[in-house]
Amino acid sequence: MASLIDRFKYDVFLSFRGEDTRHGFTGNLWKALQDRGINTFIDDEELRKGEEITPSLIKAIEDSNMGIIVLSKNYASSSFCLQELFTILACIKDKGRCVWPVFYEVDPSDVRKLKRSYGEAMVEHEMGSSSNIVLLQKWKNALHQVANLSGFHFKKGDDYEHVFIGKIVERVSREIMPVTLPVPDYIVGFKYQKQIVTSLLNVGSDDRFHMVGIHGIGGIGKTTLALEVYNLIVRQFEGSCFLEKVRENSDKNGLIYLQKILLSEIVGDKKIKITSVRQGISILQQRLHQKKVLLLLDDVDNEEQLQAIAGRSDWFGPGSRVIITTRDKRLLTCHGVECTYEVKGLNDKDAFELVRWKAFKNEFSPSYNDFLLVQKHTRKLTANKLLRSKTLKTEKVISGYVHILERAVTYASGLPLALEVIGSHFFNKTIEQCKCALDRYEKIPDKKIQRILQLSFDALQEEEKFVFLDIACCFKGYKLTRVEQILHAHHGDAMRDHISVLVEKSLIKISESDIVTLHDLIEEMGKEIVRRESPDPGKRSRLWASEDIIQVLEENTGTSKIEIIYPNSRIEVEWDGEAFKKMENLRTLIIKDGKFTESPKHLPNSLRILQLQHSLCLSWDLPSEFYPRKLTICNISTKSTLFTQKFKNIMVLNFDRHEFLTRIPNVSGLVNLEEFSFQDCVNLITVDDSVGLLGKLKTLRAMCCINLRRIPPLKLASLEELDLSMCSCLESFPPVVWLLGKLKTMSLRRCIKLRSIPPLKLTSLEKLDLSHCVSLENFPLVVDSFLGKVKTLLVQSCHNLMSIPPLKLDSLEKLDLSYCFNLKSFPIVVDGLLDKLKFLSIERCIMLRSIPPLRLTSLEQFNLSYCLSLESFPEILGEMRNITQLHLDGTPIKELPFPFQNRTQPQTLYPCTCGIVYLPSRVYAMSKLVELTIQREEKLCPMQSSHVECLCLTNCILSDEFLSTGLMLFANVKELHLTKNQFTVVPKSIEKCHFLWRLVLDNCEELQEIKGIPPCLKTLSALNCKSLTTSCKIKLLNQELHEAGNTWFCFPRAKIPEWFDHHCLAGLSISFWFRNKFPAIALCVISPSTLDDSRRLVRVIINGNTFFYESDDKRHKSPAKMYHLHLFHMKMENFNDNIDKAFFENKWNHAEVDFGFPFMNSGIHVLKEKSSMNDVRFTKPENDA
Repeated sequence: MASLIDRFKYDVFLSFRGEDTRHGFTGNLWKALQDRGINTFIDDEELRKGEEITPSLIKAIEDSNMGIIVLSKNYASSSFCLQELFTILACIKDKGRCVWPVFYEVDPSDVRKLKRSYGEAMVEHEMGSSSNIVLLQKWKNALHQVANLSGFHFKKGDDYEHVFIGKIVERVSREIMPVTLPVPDYIVGFKYQKQIVTSLLNVGSDDRFHMVGIHGIGGIGKTTLALEVYNLIVRQFEGSCFLEKVRENSDKNGLIYLQKILLSEIVGDKKIKITSVRQGISILQQRLHQKKVLLLLDDVDNEEQLQAIAGRSDWFGPGSRVIITTRDKRLLTCHGVECTYEVKGLNDKDAFELVRWKAFKNEFSPSYNDFLLVQKHTRKLTANKLLRSKTLKTEKVISGYVHILERAVTYASGLPLALEVIGSHFFNKTIEQCKCALDRYEKIPDKKIQRILQLSFDALQEEEKFVFLDIACCFKGYKLTRVEQILHAHHGDAMRDHISVLVEKSLIKISESDIVTLHDLIEEMGKEIVRRESPDPGKRSRLWASEDIIQVLEENTGTSKIEIIYPNSRIEVEWDGEAFKKMENLRTLIIKDGKFTESPKHLPNSLRILQLQHSLCLSWDLPSEFYPRKLTICNISTKSTLFTQKFKNIMVLNFDRHEFLTRIPNVSGLVNLEEFSFQDCVNLITVDDSVGLLGKLKTLRAMCCINLRRIPPLKLASLEELDLSMCSCLESFPPVVWLLGKLKTMSLRRCIKLRSIPPLKLTSLEKLDLSHCVSLENFPLVVDSFLGKVKTLLVQSCHNLMSIPPLKLDSLEKLDLSYCFNLKSFPIVVDGLLDKLKFLSIERCIMLRSIPPLRLTSLEQFNLSYCLSLESFPEILGEMRNITQLHLDGTPIKELPFPFQNRTQPQTLYPCTCGIVYLPSRVYAMSKLVELTIQREEKLCPMQSSHVECLCLTNCILSDEFLSTGLMLFANVKELHLTKNQFTVVPKSIEKCHFLWRLVLDNCEELQEIKGIPPCLKTLSALNCKSLTTSCKIKLLNQELHEAGNTWFCFPRAKIPEWFDHHCLAGLSISFWFRNKFPAIALCVISPSTLDDSRRLVRVIINGNTFFYESDDKRHKSPAKMYHLHLFHMKMENFNDNIDKAFFENKWNHAEVDFGFPFMNSGIHVLKEKSSMNDVRFTKPENDA
């Protein structure tokens, strides 16, 4: 747009009757426009000669961006003015530019209809001696045309003249200024993000002031996104300003410079003098408080900047908006910015398109579809065959550039800055040159990328820099609690604040599962900072690369500079044991996989963290002079460890998964121990009594010690977490010598021999898990019956438990008593108050006869299924407005009482397993009900509900006719369970269930066809649907349906789809190799077993490390009666642990998927949009490169 404006010599051409307004209104208007910086032409009589319009005046009109016609009383009496008007309309208006009339003390209808002075003037022109009929008609037409244009009307008494002029100037300023700003020539991936930010600004919906912050790492596209939004809405404001590079301009020129730019852009005052920031703030408030403005403040890094240029909402007029971009989210919080948005990186498709455009800049470059095609046929199809199957430009594109671009996308990890830099570097380069460039980038980061990313690092305080480098080099992928432990040992209590700063500055992220992550290029930026400390690895602060560590240990080149050693893969060291002697400042030594020719002769006393794999623990003897006074985190369960005064400062001691450990030694010397864990020590038999006397111990974990029979008496006043779950030989709870007043979490889950628990005082307890304690006969007596802070109480599957004493449960949110087969009475709740309870299950409490009156105002899920002795629904005190799931199947309950029924409303007969339940057709008190379960009914009366999200119709003898019409009554259903029914067809109308993602058709043995597939379907279970046709199975295995990911399908025997990349014959497991990251894959297996009918979970063994994978479908399923095909996508969140820690860096990783049951066939498919076939192999790679 700027280029269009630049071609005009003048912004505005003023046409007026000199004798009427030159020295008054028009003169003042011209001055106001000029003062605002708007170049305005006024003839000043120098171009006027007689009554004819001169060529120079016509040129001035043509050189003007817009025209303003001041139509005063005597304007039409001048033939010069009329000819000028005609020329302006022809040269400006007819060419698409603006012409605005100003009716100055003239009625627009007089101009349009030629009345009063305008009619009189035209009569005089007609009577003139030189009258020209054709010319007169042109003038009349011109007056009529200009009178119909939108403009301004001034009448004396309506407004002050200077105010009226100000309105004209504001409108002219908005019209002629290039308010939209240039953006990059090729933008991808911002459409959805632009919509989100625009919605946060809420433009046009109210007159309130809104401020929105856009934050993210450097180079992620914050400014580009902000400019896109700015250009979209800028014309809705009276004034606008884009303050670019606020950080840089503030550092170079000061805050006053920014204030002057703001006033110049919005007010038009280019000569204003500001002597101090405070004065500037005062002037901004004064000049802007009545203006509706749009500000874009780019790259803000200090709150002082915001205080100086956008301090408070009352600085700006109603409806104003301020957009701020920054790397620091904390800055936005401190300034009170409530609406914030973190910019997301580009997905693979958008990233490919961006780097492609930068690299080739033409239509002949390979598209993303070409990329997918090449991936699909990697090593199976020649370039010539590809050219025949799809029109591509050259064989060279197929064979080379697509793979180059793919590598670039993987390297950039969605960062637009990196994609632009790499793509621009590729421009006009050969394939070999591009490969060399990528090889170099992967070894040494590009300077521009490093510089921009490092700006965030440079802005950190010194301690914050240390914390960032520790995480970037060594602790990416760790649980947050573990990182906090380690960093506390390094940096003390301040580390939590340091971590918060890093999160707010977008340098690290904390995932939903509390994993500490960071962008690959941010990680690489941190590692490069450490590499630049010295070309000699022995003189760097942190060592993570296995080859560097081996070099330093074998060549004995370590120095006091080294603070952390943590190899990222297995190391095998042939050394003399002397290498640690020079490392006087080594704080952390973690070796999870290694082999050493001998024990170390020295270990630095400076160590604060020492963690060794068990094989090393058993082979190493600790040096006699090793006296680690600062050691706080320790995993050194050596064969001769005696925890003496040497280790008195240890705070965390870990013996987890020590398979040879049979006895916990005397730890009485560890007076500062706060966390002690010996989980999965399967041969552990005895725990020393000293463990129960650790006065500062906060956490004690002994989970899965399956041979442990006794825990010593506990005198642990500081204990907050006690986990004895799955200690299957533990018969009695340890005697409590001291009150457990600080205990917050206690788990005895699956202690299957545990019979009793002594009385306890648990005033601070928040979670109690007694589930699957099948031998437990009595619930523990609680002092004063007080469990007032407990939020979660799990007692399910305590088969021998008969009663629960009265309890005070003021904070309870989840109560699970399901499968307590001998429980005869519901626990008496003191005061009957369970106001905060959200989940309550008493499923299969078959002896339970009644439930006392309860107040359940927050309850969301209520399960009474198969309570065979429960004849009446409990009396509910008050209403249950939040209930979303109610399960009554298998109960003899006949009727739901108030408040479920609104008795003034007509009722619809709604059958349930056990008889008749009346539910209102418009349920006021249950307006959020989203789940209904019905079983074993022959007749169903349709009940329409837009709220029901989960619908279970089991063994209801549903007909084809019912399904075709009934499904439309539940348009918003998300889960649909139709097991054990007799219909033959799932109708095509199911496609109208737009939100349906899970469809369960198990044991519908007569089902032949599924004619429609809902658009959001992800899970389909059709166990034992033996009548399904071959054509139906082919439809269910359509590649497009599964390519997007996250599907889980199961149905009777079919073939492994041909589009799967790898097929495997009968066996127990399937293997593949990968590098960089775990690939996005779909697995397919044909077996007589189902994924959950084996006692063993699916195991995934990566480089010898075993992880367990849990299926998404956790329902209890019927046994399979025939071979079934299972197709599912592996999701990272379904693993029991973070698998990244098992990966080798820059090497091929071996993965084996063990299903836990034999299969006839299996297959693997790689999702090409998410993973590259270059990084996956189905045969062992020849080398690790």
